[in-house]
Amino acid sequence: MPAAACPPPPPASTPSAAGLADVLERALVGRRPAELPGPGRRAAVLIVLFDRGGAAHLLLTKRSDSVPSHPGQISLPGGVIEDDDPTARDAALRETEEEVGIPPEALRVVGELDDVSTMVSGFIVRPFVAVMERDVAARPSDAEVARILRVPVADLLHADAALPADPAALALRYPLAGEDVWGATARILRIFCRITRCALGPTLGAEAAR
Repeated sequence: MPAAACPPPPPASTPSAAGLADVLERALVGRRPAELPGPGRRAAVLIVLFDRGGAAHLLLTKRSDSVPSHPGQISLPGGVIEDDDPTARDAALRETEEEVGIPPEALRVVGELDDVSTMVSGFIVRPFVAVMERDVAARPSDAEVARILRVPVADLLHADAALPADPAALALRYPLAGEDVWGATARILRIFCRITRCALGPTLGAEAAR
């Protein structure tokens, strides 16, 4: 979807994490993610969907001040694709377990999003979307993660709707869980929000008509 395209407004309610994952899986199955060419070191991250208090949430992390790349910033679980990672998807799952303690067997990956590049560190990041299929308490890695943020998907979608359709890179910022989310993470969340808003619009409308 072009950056300036205007998706439907956020729905009045969102499905559970499992229901949202099913909707996104259908939306992503025939979609070819945009690939960015090099140079650039490759990384992969995971948007983890889960239920909390009866509502779908996603997980973000605040990076430790001691990590070499993007210290103190809000990010998605993930990291560098190593030589022994079979695929980018495997790297995202491995790094998610290392950073927040959620094992791959607790997650179902439902699709992947467009590549996004970081502005300073030179990484090309491939995002994946997954749903937690069994309840696992996320726990931050002391070495890498200062804080785990659990963000209602509804809050993210409404924050996205309040942003300009095509802002400058540094103007794309999400106020979430008391934090300022910007940079590559914000650009990944914008892609996620636009696909989600488009996918949920007709889905919820069809369900309401039944």
